[in-house]
Amino acid sequence: MRFFLFFIIIFFLKDAFAEFRPQHHILENGLEIIVLENNRVPAIAHSIWYKVGSADEPNGKSGIAHFLEHLLFKGTDKLKPGEFSQTIARNGGKDNAFTSKNYTGYFQLIHKSKLELVMSLEADRMKNIKLVEKEFENEKTVVLEERYSRVDNNPSALLSEQINAALYMNHPYKRPIIGWEHEIKNLSLNDVMKFYDKFYAPNNAIIVICGDVKLDEVVRVAKKYFGSIKPSKIDERSWTNEPTQHAPRGVVLKSKNTAIPVFKRYYLVPTYTKSKKEALALEVFAEIFGNPLTGMLFEEFVKNKKLATSASAYYYSDGFGDTSFTISIVPKKEVTLNDIASHLDKYLVEIEKKIISSDELTKVKKRLVNEIIFAQDSLYMGMRIFGSSLSTGYSLKDITDWPNDIQKVSINDLQNILLKIFDLNKSVTGYLIPIEK
Repeated sequence: MRFFLFFIIIFFLKDAFAEFRPQHHILENGLEIIVLENNRVPAIAHSIWYKVGSADEPNGKSGIAHFLEHLLFKGTDKLKPGEFSQTIARNGGKDNAFTSKNYTGYFQLIHKSKLELVMSLEADRMKNIKLVEKEFENEKTVVLEERYSRVDNNPSALLSEQINAALYMNHPYKRPIIGWEHEIKNLSLNDVMKFYDKFYAPNNAIIVICGDVKLDEVVRVAKKYFGSIKPSKIDERSWTNEPTQHAPRGVVLKSKNTAIPVFKRYYLVPTYTKSKKEALALEVFAEIFGNPLTGMLFEEFVKNKKLATSASAYYYSDGFGDTSFTISIVPKKEVTLNDIASHLDKYLVEIEKKIISSDELTKVKKRLVNEIIFAQDSLYMGMRIFGSSLSTGYSLKDITDWPNDIQKVSINDLQNILLKIFDLNKSVTGYLIPIEK
């Protein structure tokens, strides 16, 4: 019976991933196109990903990538400010955008019959945005208000920003995606337009469409609207690498805007593009160790020792060079942050010797693979997985092979990564301490 169930599960996994078959095409001007055909509903998730983010910004110009994301909704020679989103909404769709360290993405969820409409709109703003000084300054105020609300007035986010800046000694990932306040204020219209002219080009973009559409139709429409746009001269990314880190660092943030103390620790670890084998092991370990409801941290700090109200850990595999493995713990009222730090240090030494059972490893790997299977029911998630991964150095094969690669992670792989990950010399510990008003 168990063998029969195992066969059914394997068959289901194989069949499920057969549906995630990306179709690929590159136009003559370098525009890359990925189609994930999904015929469940007559709709598409259309997206365009520019391989430029906060890490690509010139020194002293932080926030420019995110600022530009805002400005792409402010009109072109053909469209008035706000008309892009209004057009999508009038046609029954939704749209939005996002900026990361490595990419800026724009997407629309809409009926499949509107493919030509959304591609014509995206092609228009790839090279034809129209900005005036007044509109530029007005949007700068909006971006600054976003920074104040999301970071400056959010103590936990502010602590994370300070930790991140201390974690990277040399790599541009230390720069906040939203930008530093004083540098946002000093951005000029000329700064933004130079950035736009350089990076917003077909040879620096990937179109990812998930939905009820064929590749040949997408290519035909893409040629019609994007085909005449000339490529830009873009140098290969050559960011500075992290030097050897010799000492642990600490950040203490005292705030009147919170009543809840928080403990955070970030470790410097490799990305998928730097070490595929270690990244896969870290993804599995992060689920075992840091799941906020079932992880080892939760079991130790919340259930067993009753030191905290929540405890979790996360690993961000995307990017180039090094990334972060983060631990976050909220102590109970009677427990100090020093108590949390002391117990965590002892616990991390203990688990280096702990051997994870093969049954537990199998369950966790199955859970991770199932998440990808469930993602195939969502047009948005399929588009997001492929777009973000391709923009951060993954190949199509890396993405489609990921479930099989995760299944290959062994107990020995986890033990090896455990001996490396919790190096205090490659860490920053943060305390968020409430103070009375």
